[in-house]
Amino acid sequence: MILDDILKQNTKDLKLFTQKQIDELQTHLVEKNDKVFVNCLVREKEIQIFSKAKTAPEEVVRQLYLLKLRDDYGYPFENMSLEVDVKMGSTSKKADIIIYDNEKRKEKDNIVLIVEIKKPKEKLIDGIDQVESYVQALPTYLGIWTDGNEENVRYRNPSNKYKYERFKRVPRYDESIEDVLSTYLKKSDLIDILDLRSTVGMLEQRVLANDGVNAFDEIFKLIFAKLYDEQSKRKATDELDFQLKMGSGVVENTEKLFSSAKNKWKDVFKAKDEIELSEETLIAVVSELQEYKLFETDFEILDSAFEHMISGDSKGEKGQYFTPRPVIDIIVKMMNPNDEEKVLDPSAGSAGFLLHTFQHMLKHDKIDERDRYRYAVNNLFALDFDPRTVKIAKALMVIAGDGSSNCMQSNSLDLRLWDKKQKGKYNATLAEKFPHNSFDIVMTNPPFAGDISNTSGYLGYYDFAKDQKSKTKNKQSRDILFMERDLQFLASGGRMAIVLPQGRFNNSSDKALREYVAKECRILGIIGLHGNSFKPYTGTKTSILMVQKWDDELCPKVEDYPIFFATNVKPVKDNSGFYVGLNTTETLAMTDLPQIAEAFLEFAKKENFSFVGK
Repeated sequence: MILDDILKQNTKDLKLFTQKQIDELQTHLVEKNDKVFVNCLVREKEIQIFSKAKTAPEEVVRQLYLLKLRDDYGYPFENMSLEVDVKMGSTSKKADIIIYDNEKRKEKDNIVLIVEIKKPKEKLIDGIDQVESYVQALPTYLGIWTDGNEENVRYRNPSNKYKYERFKRVPRYDESIEDVLSTYLKKSDLIDILDLRSTVGMLEQRVLANDGVNAFDEIFKLIFAKLYDEQSKRKATDELDFQLKMGSGVVENTEKLFSSAKNKWKDVFKAKDEIELSEETLIAVVSELQEYKLFETDFEILDSAFEHMISGDSKGEKGQYFTPRPVIDIIVKMMNPNDEEKVLDPSAGSAGFLLHTFQHMLKHDKIDERDRYRYAVNNLFALDFDPRTVKIAKALMVIAGDGSSNCMQSNSLDLRLWDKKQKGKYNATLAEKFPHNSFDIVMTNPPFAGDISNTSGYLGYYDFAKDQKSKTKNKQSRDILFMERDLQFLASGGRMAIVLPQGRFNNSSDKALREYVAKECRILGIIGLHGNSFKPYTGTKTSILMVQKWDDELCPKVEDYPIFFATNVKPVKDNSGFYVGLNTTETLAMTDLPQIAEAFLEFAKKENFSFVGK
């Protein structure tokens, strides 16, 4: 048996370990009577790690980490003890690994490190709480949480009233705490962050919950201060400013970085915005983020963290939900944008459709790295009524290609605003910035829930808000108004993909809506999404509608034509609303959405749609 079978994943995917370490541990496996044991590197006895009834992935991670401690950090096995009792009040628990300074004096006052091992993909916050409780109980100063993918080193700082903060790195055997504190991170030292969402969630719960500030605003400011620091450092050897430094004020350093970030990205922040965290809290947050690379990281990692920062409750109340990124990914693939087409999302949220469009263009060599700024500025446009999601949209477009100027806050449905000049640097009306009948592609997931009442003042602008006598109704569903509005933005021959409640496709009361769409457009396809797609926010069944506006050249009008239909059977999320994979790529591989997208594109070629090749 190999380690992959016990971990139920490819051991090579564990980020912390070398192939040499994995191969070495493999030689320590022993199979007996349908059971697998490992010869423990420290205890020198066989430990069962597999049977038909039970596996022990944590033990595999522990044995691999023992090799890392020896090979990468220089700690001798002789200085280690495993499964050490730690008394905590009236109970005791067993610490996974304890390292002592001297092999002959394994006593409390001689502890160098405590290590808490978790199986891969374990929750960060649970492990950190546990390792800090061990450090507190013994007491000592340093503890490590690891799941084989990340190392999170916790430091009980005596100069900060024994408050916990993130330590920069694991000290080597020949290094003291002071040695590590006096060395500073350079740009080349930054590491990829695998799960910023968990880190942000941990900060919200453990650091910012009782600080009397808006967690979203403060973390957002610090992320941008760090982004500016990373971008402004040109050389790999440049020392970073976004980090804790001995004898240097973290407040002054961070405020200076944020001030520079405000000046650089003026449409993301207001001039009066300031960091509002106490020094104690700022130390904790900076220590948690300082070693990670943000500017050149995967957009999806930042996107996921920002999605978390806007609570599900506040989004759900407005009937607006983050569209699952795997769903966005295949919609962009099916819409197949080119480098000259203008793309709009009139209810953009955090601009997921634009971000994935940008990634699609780079991935398929439709634009190159040198052209990314031009493309983002000239081709990607977003509107949303929520100021926080617009902020996120601007942030992600800044990171993608500095195209933030096309992300604006406005109620797309309120046509009374369209001829008013906007505040700020645009000095233009929305009608000039987002003209009707001018966008080649609209991709959107409008808010489902709630009605717009006649008291809003703009309901009368819509045909679908009129009764048979052309009088304005008392109310109309929000998503129906968005359907009419989005088609107003779409150019002749332009195409649209929109996520709608399933009822719009089969309710008898929505017959007029379906007839209106058929009159204005050719219906290209309808894809029913799995009921888990928008969990945990809602279990509403939804479908993707794809259309193309009639046009003499790009989409000549015909009376009878085939329509592509498909149903998403393998969901992107489980029943609890968690993605089935770690990222978009892995999730898509576990669903049938890629096959659906390929089938649609084959159908599109057969039907000679204008936006696909032969």
